[in-house]
Amino acid sequence: MKNEELSLEEQVERIRKKRAKQFDNTSIRMVLNTLFLILAAVGLAMYFFGGENHVPALIVIAAGMVFKVIEFILRII
Repeated sequence: MKNEELSLEEQVERIRKKRAKQFDNTSIRMVLNTLFLILAAVGLAMYFFGGENHVPALIVIAAGMVFKVIEFILRII
C-alpha cells in the first residue's frame, strides 16, 4: 500500500506506532551529558587552579569527552 493512498491521519498513526517501537534513549543521553558537563567543569577548575602540571586536568577533560562522544553516537542512532 502506498503512502499516497493513506489518509493523513493514517500516515500519522503509522509514524506514531513506528516511533513507539523504538527505544527511547533520552534519559541515558541526559545522564551522559550531565557527566560530561561535570567532568568538563572539574577539569577546567583543575587546569586553571591546579598549578603547573596540567596533565591530570587534561585526563579529566578527556574522560568527559568520552561521555560526550557516547552521547553523540546515541543521538545519531
